[in-house]
This record gives sequence, structure tokens and C-alpha cells, in this order.
Amino acid sequence: MTTEVEARFEALHARATDQTGLTDFGGTDYHDGLRVLLESLDEGWLGPMEVAAAEGLVVETLVSRLKTEAQWKAHPEFARRAIVAPLIVIGVPRTGTTALYNLLSQDPQFQGIEKWLCDAPLVRPARETWESHPQYRACVAAVEQMTALAPQAMLAHGVRPDDVDECLVPMAQSFCSNSFPSQLDLPRYDRWLLTADETASYRRYKDVLRLVGLNDDRRWLLKNPSHVFGIHALLAVFPDALVVQTHRHPAASLGSVVNLLDNFMTAVTGKSINRARRLEREAAFWAEGVRRTMAAQDRHPDRFVNVLQQDIRRDPLGVVHRIYGTFGLNLSAEAERAMREWADRNAESGGEGHSYDRLDRDDPLVEPFKPYVQRYAL
Repeated sequence: MTTEVEARFEALHARATDQTGLTDFGGTDYHDGLRVLLESLDEGWLGPMEVAAAEGLVVETLVSRLKTEAQWKAHPEFARRAIVAPLIVIGVPRTGTTALYNLLSQDPQFQGIEKWLCDAPLVRPARETWESHPQYRACVAAVEQMTALAPQAMLAHGVRPDDVDECLVPMAQSFCSNSFPSQLDLPRYDRWLLTADETASYRRYKDVLRLVGLNDDRRWLLKNPSHVFGIHALLAVFPDALVVQTHRHPAASLGSVVNLLDNFMTAVTGKSINRARRLEREAAFWAEGVRRTMAAQDRHPDRFVNVLQQDIRRDPLGVVHRIYGTFGLNLSAEAERAMREWADRNAESGGEGHSYDRLDRDDPLVEPFKPYVQRYAL
């Protein structure tokens, strides 16, 4: 490691400490990933605004780590909590994961991790106190700001502070995560991530869930597209997980995700992403992800239910009944009514404000997905 990278490593930690007054970052298992990330900032692919955005993201993640460590110390009883058979939605981005996750979250038997708790996890307070909580109010302000900066992206994939959100943000605390290369051009970090062991990241996330749900005995409902890439670590840490994987032809999903990333990153950095490079990166990452998940399904077929995006749109309650029937879950009349109402409200707005160019089905970037496309008849 260069002296410059080490100096940046120390300076970013100091910024996080200055912001919080906290000094305990936990163990050092995240150091390797963070150092590779910092080395990647100097590869020459990022402009000054993007480097500044990356450093800000690192500081935010270190702050999240500091606050989580402080919460674990304040509530040591979290370690005794069990996470039993969580229901986890996975799938390549833009394949219906968010719609299905939001639909399932209408069932009161589940708890999810709300957006305002993702950046700095803490024991979930009583719902009636949220509006007065400083962290909740800060999240509201941040969402309002992003909505003003990137209205189309937020319309297509916006999450309100009290909505359940993805696992991606709290899992970034380990610096072994798709969170970083999904936002910035980081080839060196991508190469490192391809062979990295994400098990420690999933273990830390499991402890985050134990903390957030300390006073809540409901089954966890989780969602993260990147779990298709980390599926082996996920199943090692959550061996009784019930996994629902969504599917759509990659010619459509890849074009959609790149357009969405462009909308968000243009708002943050003021610079449009390199579409060709980003398509190449996303195609390679998700092709490896579906390869890993197909292998996992071969080994653990009873742990998975597969769902097509078109079925979520056409018959959402039919999809729910199939998931619940396969996994032996009880669907109450209250939950089914809430799901039907949510589906009716959102039936006409899916994808609103989000336009994109599909890839040709015979595009070379789609070629590595051929076994996946054939397996799920996409």
C-alpha cells in the first residue's frame, strides 16, 4: 500500500470520529476491503467529483459502523436473539424484487429493516415515536433532497424513510459489498470482490438484524439483489433461509439498471456514467451472480422459489400463494386484504417515469446468461 493510500485511510477514519465523537470501529476485518477500495480511487477512472463522492460514501459507512458498534455495546442482549428462517427476496436488479418485497411486507407477520434504520442501525423504537427521532427526520430530509435531485430515479426506485429497504446499505459496513462498485467505476475493487469471502459481512448483518429487532419476535423479511452474488455466504450464515428469486430476461434488466444508476449518479456527481463500461460491468457481475445462485439451487432446491417478473405484475396474489404454499407460511385474511389493496394501488404505476434502452437478446453481453435464460425459460 502506498503512503498516500494509508494517509487517506487514516484521514477518513478521523473524519468519521470527528462527526460522531466515537472511536470504536470494531474489529479489523473490514480493513482489506477498504484499502482496496481506496487504491481503486486512483486508477484513473474517476474524476474529482466522483472521488469526493466516494470519500464521502466511505465516511458515511465508517460513521454507520461506529454507531452500530456503540449500539451493540449499549444492548449486549442482542447477541442472544435468534434469526429463524427469514424470508429473503433476491434477483438481478429490475426483475421485480422491490415490487415483490413491498407486496410481502404488507403481511404483519413480518418485520423488515426500515430505510431510516439502515444507515445507523439501532433498536427499532415504537412507531409513534419515529417522527420526533432526529435520525428519522434526517432521513426524511435526505429523501426529499434526492427526490429533488433525481425525481425520475426516485419515482422508479425511491424508498420512503419508513419503508422496508434493502440489506445493501447496512452490509456495506464490512467494505465487502457491491454497494461501492455499483455506484462508482472501481475495476480493482471489482476484481477483489470476485474472489472475496463475504461470510463476515453476512455475520455482521445478522447481528444488525438482532439489534434492530431486539424487541420484535416476528419473522424477518429481507431483500437484496446482491444476494445472488453472495448466495453461498448467505446460506452459510442463514442456513434455514427461505429464498425467493425473481427473474427477467437480462436484455431488459441490464438496460434498466444501467439507466437507473445513471440517473442517481448524475444527480450525485453531476456527471453521466459511461454507459458502455457500466453495461459491461453490470453484465459481468450479474452473470457471475446467477451462475452462483443456479449452483446453490442445485444443492438446496427446497430453499428456493422462483418467480418471473411478469407473473408479479399479472397475478401478484397468485405469486404470494405459491410462495406461502411452498414454504408452509400462513396467509391471514388481514394480510391478503392488505396485499390486494397494495397491488391495486400500484398496478398502474410500476416503472412510471423510468425509460431505458433494452439490449438485443443476441448482444454479446447477454451471451454468458444463456444457461440462466434457458433454465428459467426467459
